[in-house]
Amino acid sequence: NKRSKAWAHFTIENDDPDHANCNYCSAILGCKSTSAEKEGFRFFMSKACPRFNVPSRTTMYRDIIALYETEKAMLRKYFIDSRQTSWNLRKKIISFVLVDGHKGDDIGKLLEKLLIEWGIERVCTITVDNASSNDTCLAYMKRSLTNRGCTHARSQYLHMRCVAHIVNLVVQDGLKIMCHTVNRIRHAIKFVRASPTRLDVFKKCVQLSKVASKGLINIDVATRWNSTFVMLDNVEKFESAFEQYALHDPNYKTELEKTGPEPKPDALDQRGPPTQSDWVYVSEFKQFLQHFYDLTNKVSGTKYVTANTFLEEIADVNFLLGEWSDHVICGDDEIFKCMALKMKAKYEKYWGDPEKMNKYIFIAAILDPRTKESHFFKDMIEDTYGCIIGNIILTSSHNEFVSLFGEYKELYGTSSTSELASQARASENASENSLMRSRYNKKRMRSCGEGSTSSNMRTELDKYLAEDTEELTAEFDLLEWWKLNAARFPVLSKMARDILAIPISTVASESAFSTSGRILDDFRSSLTPATLQALICTQDWLRSKPINVELDLAELTKLEEGVGALRLDDNGVISID
Repeated sequence: NKRSKAWAHFTIENDDPDHANCNYCSAILGCKSTSAEKEGFRFFMSKACPRFNVPSRTTMYRDIIALYETEKAMLRKYFIDSRQTSWNLRKKIISFVLVDGHKGDDIGKLLEKLLIEWGIERVCTITVDNASSNDTCLAYMKRSLTNRGCTHARSQYLHMRCVAHIVNLVVQDGLKIMCHTVNRIRHAIKFVRASPTRLDVFKKCVQLSKVASKGLINIDVATRWNSTFVMLDNVEKFESAFEQYALHDPNYKTELEKTGPEPKPDALDQRGPPTQSDWVYVSEFKQFLQHFYDLTNKVSGTKYVTANTFLEEIADVNFLLGEWSDHVICGDDEIFKCMALKMKAKYEKYWGDPEKMNKYIFIAAILDPRTKESHFFKDMIEDTYGCIIGNIILTSSHNEFVSLFGEYKELYGTSSTSELASQARASENASENSLMRSRYNKKRMRSCGEGSTSSNMRTELDKYLAEDTEELTAEFDLLEWWKLNAARFPVLSKMARDILAIPISTVASESAFSTSGRILDDFRSSLTPATLQALICTQDWLRSKPINVELDLAELTKLEEGVGALRLDDNGVISID
């Protein structure tokens, strides 16, 4: 990623990315990562900045590892000693390691070793994408955590499937139906960007067409649908420019008609330049994809909780697919009909059966004071699964909520009982002249320690559910609400701190490796696994900015190439303290 202003004075040729031509003297220049150790560079620095002592690679390595170990010790101490009272959401990458194999048990053993190394004893969920090896890994982790004292109910809900990856599968099925349009657009962009001469001609066509866009066309990464959406959203503005370009370059149509596979029987031809119907499809399809793109960005945030929105997001997806299916089925376009049905079928596979879904998503929604078990909560479930199944879900969700509360009551009930007794003593002191009130308070204190646990449990639970819900606004600060109401709901607040910290998407963790430039470049890909882990983790620990999951297509293309050369596994941990 060439950010320095100096690059305006140099030109990099495509066939030799390690060297650049000076725009003024045409000299060919290059500077490898090891050039800093050469005598010439050291002589140059001694004259340019005599007071600067150029460190050796050994010194740099030693300093980086020392900083990594120092920060790791501080973070490990935090995980062990933190009393978690500030209600701040924190996300940290605690490991970035080379995996010897992709078997589920191997990954599970690596995770187990990692948790022991960091002294992490309590794990609420592990969020992963939809790979069979991950299913095996989670089965191993359930056994491991159960053996280490995790209750069956908690380990039962350990597996959280990534929302963004399921959305990706749903949209990819739709894109397969639209592949003829997408590929013609993709091939047209590749053709124009294939040489500086063609790109210059296209820029002139953009000016002639009076396209109101400061940027230019970018190619997508075919395996990432959100990059395809950004490409389609961007390229639509250049429809007239492509039509102009076809008039200026006679090879445009000829070459594109040869690009792409031979059409299969009953399949549309992907060859040739974009047609008028392609541009119509792009306009309509990108409006539909916009909802999924916004949803992916929303659930992948790192500075706010997302677990409470899971249920609402899948309800939105169900509504969108249902509405679109009804809309296109009433029309005459067979392509959109087929696409809508394909996407709906994929949705039903992963989110159609609530029994296969993690029950924490329903509990997280109840722990949102804007939702609880309100009419909004019931409407979301019934609109998504129907009245009959919806009523079953509502009953089971409430029972799971009460059951989990009972577990937390056993773990943290002593502190809430002590708090109640303290309040009673304070009330007695304030009214010491009232014999009846004093006798009542003493009786109340005795009842706290003589078997009224279930009564107290019902009181706190019922009190929370009986109170009016908060207003449904986007500005509502969920963690701040629980911070202010923790004293009123001591056990529920412990539940909220664990459940609301669950990440429902792994996209933020993946995006951590594309921030501040391309981390996995050719140089860093040659580093030892230990050095690479130290660089990745230390950068994450020292960074204070939130991770941006919005796509930069040029950067994404480079990142895809860099990651393709490695077999890496990243492990992140999220908690509210």
